[in-house]
Amino acid sequence: MNIAVYISGHGFGHLAQMAPVLNRIHHIAPDFRFLIRCSLPKTEIQSRLKFNFELETTPVDVGVIQKSAIEEDQQASIKQMHVWVDQMDKQIEQEIKWLSHFNASLVISDISPLAFPTAKALDIPGIGLATLDWHTIYSYWLDADDLIIKKLAKAYSQCDLLLTPPMAMHMPVFPNRQDIGLIATQAAAIINPVATDQRKKALVLFGGCGNPPYDLQALANMPDWLFLIPDAPSHSPENVQSIHFNAELRPIDLMQHIDVVLCKPGYGVLSECWSTSTPIAWVERPDFPEFPMLKEWLDQSFPACGMGRSDFQHGHWQAALDAANTDPCCFPEIEADGAIEAADIIISYTQ
Repeated sequence: MNIAVYISGHGFGHLAQMAPVLNRIHHIAPDFRFLIRCSLPKTEIQSRLKFNFELETTPVDVGVIQKSAIEEDQQASIKQMHVWVDQMDKQIEQEIKWLSHFNASLVISDISPLAFPTAKALDIPGIGLATLDWHTIYSYWLDADDLIIKKLAKAYSQCDLLLTPPMAMHMPVFPNRQDIGLIATQAAAIINPVATDQRKKALVLFGGCGNPPYDLQALANMPDWLFLIPDAPSHSPENVQSIHFNAELRPIDLMQHIDVVLCKPGYGVLSECWSTSTPIAWVERPDFPEFPMLKEWLDQSFPACGMGRSDFQHGHWQAALDAANTDPCCFPEIEADGAIEAADIIISYTQ
């Protein structure tokens, strides 16, 4: 059985959703072959997938153009998306050639619109897995008669089934939807790299878009906190420790040893905080249509506290860190493993 998997390159959240499902499918059916269609770095994909796969890195969607990890460029996004949808039919023709050569029997997508028309053309199942889609995102910015909205609606409406974990947006463009449990990477047991430091510890994590600009030296004004920052520069304050993530050390592995994650709200990091019960200090992201829905989860269901972009940029983090660290709210109980549920559903389409 050959499965083609489309994963958006917009941040790491789509890969974070898809990887546990693919690892579960491989565990159940180790003879299945996978073609991964994703523009993320191969090293990042390899760090999450526990099996061999073929990779084609041509981008499978546009997503949203980022000014920084916490600021979207709406007009540039719309402009680039118009260019992209103008070429969508030609891209689908190329996808059909690739998947025909691969002899694909099933397509999974999170959440490239190319996948579903390609699957229909090849008369094979096309299954979606997502908490957002680009039709829903751009529908907040554009009228229903815009070419982008029409093209994306046509593509997504050809999905046979959309699987949606918690924290999903309402995505009415998909004709068939099924809720599943939380999908999160499982933490591995590691030696605590900061065990001897008695300060409170915050992991600063902004995913695939990189850290947005902020006053690094201002962190010295919070001596009670140790900040773990991926690949921090050498001129960092004394209470900053540089962390390098790879296949042996992933963010979720470190979460079980810290007090707070400081992040932008997104599915990947929130699901990993949920699964490790790690409080969240978050930075607002008001330009992105997914943000209001995620903010409801942060305000009502998670131990968390937010800050504005100005406070973040000036290094005024203390209030949010302390509030998140002492928030009496507990994460909801995880009632079902969404990766197992999704894998079982997907495998049923191969039988």
